[in-house]
Amino acid sequence: MTTELLSQLWQMSQAASQGPIRKLTADNYRNRLTPETASAGFIALHTAESMHRMASLLFGHEISIPLQATGGVSDEGKPLDLASIQQLVSDSFAMVAHHIQQTSDDQWAEIIPSPFGEVPRMQVLSFLMHHNSYHAGQIAQAIKKGKEFSLVI
Repeated sequence: MTTELLSQLWQMSQAASQGPIRKLTADNYRNRLTPETASAGFIALHTAESMHRMASLLFGHEISIPLQATGGVSDEGKPLDLASIQQLVSDSFAMVAHHIQQTSDDQWAEIIPSPFGEVPRMQVLSFLMHHNSYHAGQIAQAIKKGKEFSLVI
């Protein structure tokens, strides 16, 4: 029952989070709300990478992608491949969905180590859903209200 419910919640979260990412185009993925904030495309890349990092904690999934937008890294305006980022986001959501389906109901209550301390596995998944929707909101705002800034580095 728990696995099925969490799978449904993940699907809902995925649909909401991927909406703004699907709206990224060659004309808007470099948009930032301010020169100090990350671009919409960089935030999308961060979202995908974060799913891999959390899947490592949640499910023991080996991180097999290069990490370029996590761990305190700033968006310095380096070129990004939008199509690759969008595919990585899609693949990352699917990877987590697969792992959720492979996790037994009892495993969701297991206490696991996390950046937030020792917490139930389900709590880490809940944080990941929150994280993704938070960044989806940032992406939506950058697309709608942001612009491309020339960065002096």
